[in-house]
Amino acid sequence: MKKPLLAVTIVVLCFCCSVTFALDPIGPPAGILKRGQFGIGADYSFSNMDFKAKGRSTLTTYNVNNGDIIGIQSQKQRLSLNGVDIHKTYANLGYGITDSLEAFLRLGAADAEWKDDGDTHFSFGLRTGVTFYQKDALKLGALAQYSWSESGFDSLPLTTVIGASPYPLVMSGKLKMQEIQIALGPTYDLTESISIYGGGFFHFTDGKLDLRGRTSTTGIPGIGYYLDSSYDIDQVSELGTYIGATINTTNNISYSIEYQHTASADAIAMRLVWRF
Repeated sequence: MKKPLLAVTIVVLCFCCSVTFALDPIGPPAGILKRGQFGIGADYSFSNMDFKAKGRSTLTTYNVNNGDIIGIQSQKQRLSLNGVDIHKTYANLGYGITDSLEAFLRLGAADAEWKDDGDTHFSFGLRTGVTFYQKDALKLGALAQYSWSESGFDSLPLTTVIGASPYPLVMSGKLKMQEIQIALGPTYDLTESISIYGGGFFHFTDGKLDLRGRTSTTGIPGIGYYLDSSYDIDQVSELGTYIGATINTTNNISYSIEYQHTASADAIAMRLVWRF
């Protein structure tokens, strides 16, 4: 039997709404909790990101009647994922370590959607912020945050080329990501209840994508193909900017909304914290 030629073609879709898996809410870079004060609330972000990955795909040819393996082929591949939409939702718990230093724990879920397919899985994060200058209505601060997220795919439509013929695949798998953001910038109080903030940040992304699926040919009855692919997301380190606004109520609740931008991602994020 002639050996099939292994090649996988990924059809990439670019979404019109550009804002992904990824960027977490930053919030005001200067701390909002005083020493001994707790904060609880919720964070949400919606972002859109482009990924590049490299890895290996293995094509196993088998007899669909008895399951016997006929042949195995493997080759290195590169993959582009454009327009991955990611929703992240967290519950957060924070504590004021000093009047100028605070820390938050985030627990929640992430949903990555690519080509209209995606599942929600667990996500968590850590955030710490420090205020290092304050005078009148102006505060300068910095923060660092880390997050780990997982999302799944159940019916991702791809195409494999065997010989010269394309065959559709419906693949399933998981996307795991970890991210680091370090931000710096000012917060300025316009009034007692409204403030604006912004600045620049460093963003680091790393992750892994695993996909697998099956198909069968029409030209050779009884022959099936199983495709197993594993990719390492290219590590990306880049600079970005962000801008946002916060409304503080009389009952110690603050609402923030912001926009973040890097060369490969845009995000809209919201944050709510109740201080007590």
